[in-house]
Amino acid sequence: MELTASAPGKLVLLGEYAVLESAPALVLAVNRRANVRIAARTDGICEVNAPELDVAGARMSIDADGGLHWQCADRDADKLSLVDHIWQGLLHEGLAPRSGDGFNLHLDTSCFFHANGTGRVKLGLGSSAALTVALASALATFAGQGEATAERTRWLRRLFRMHGTWQGGRGSGVDVAAGVAGGLIAYRLTGQDPQPSFVPLGWPMAGVHCLFIWSGQAVSTANYLLHLAEWRQSHRAEYALHMQELGALAEAAAEALQQERAAAFVELAAVYATALRNFGVACGLEIFSPAQQRFADIAADAGVSYKPCGAGGDFGVVFSEDADRLVSIRQHIIDADMHDMPLKSDTQGFTCAIHLTSDCS
Repeated sequence: MELTASAPGKLVLLGEYAVLESAPALVLAVNRRANVRIAARTDGICEVNAPELDVAGARMSIDADGGLHWQCADRDADKLSLVDHIWQGLLHEGLAPRSGDGFNLHLDTSCFFHANGTGRVKLGLGSSAALTVALASALATFAGQGEATAERTRWLRRLFRMHGTWQGGRGSGVDVAAGVAGGLIAYRLTGQDPQPSFVPLGWPMAGVHCLFIWSGQAVSTANYLLHLAEWRQSHRAEYALHMQELGALAEAAAEALQQERAAAFVELAAVYATALRNFGVACGLEIFSPAQQRFADIAADAGVSYKPCGAGGDFGVVFSEDADRLVSIRQHIIDADMHDMPLKSDTQGFTCAIHLTSDCS
């Protein structure tokens, strides 16, 4: 038996940071997918291959209680910490494979890297979350617990806990939600013990045209969130004011999108970008990289809306009611030392399929 699973990456169109305080985030699943393959073995041996992590043939064993034990070099086990964390989360939920279930596990996140003249740079499209969704779905199905993945909101909440604890509890879960749901969603955290939920939305909206650009640099969202948590502790009132402004704008933008008020949505995206820039300056986060700042000024002169996507510094999105303006602005992307990235919406969310083959060993 062989099993394959995959899940898409994401871009946050609007609502980043505000989503941490229960505002909606508009999150688009994009056509870069993390892929997982599990091939059953008859000899009980478990091996992991993850080319992007430079891991090949890392062995592990499963004890009688379902516990995972690495039997490889420590450096390889460290690189596979996400695999270990997902396994422990599935074990806690009663969804992990059991002793005797030998397999080859192959992890592929190559679509989340961009090749340049000196090597490869990781794209900030939520690769760890996409891999979490694909891997957890694959392992649960391999263990005969595929029904646990059927109801997507419930599955999202399980994965939200798994990925969130791996991130130290600071993430919003928008990237996990995109991997589960696909397409464009309005995502929100609610309650004292925040629970994620989402509403599917249509995309593209009639009258709104967009293109995605990349600054060419990799950014650590975890470092951004750690810095923000520290700043918030000493600037609670200032933090609250910024969140109030960003949250109100995110609510208005989500409403405009749902009501298909294109002009209002494009304008609100521009206003949100200004508020986001002010927030970044206040808390010391480079949400707008220097290249993005240069391009933002160009975009404003060209009469289009530009804003960073997510934590900031890497991806951004241009919105316009006029498709011709996007065509004319492409040369400015090059002039600003940025890259036009041909990303498209991925409407599927995670997929998982079982293929009946001869056992391998």
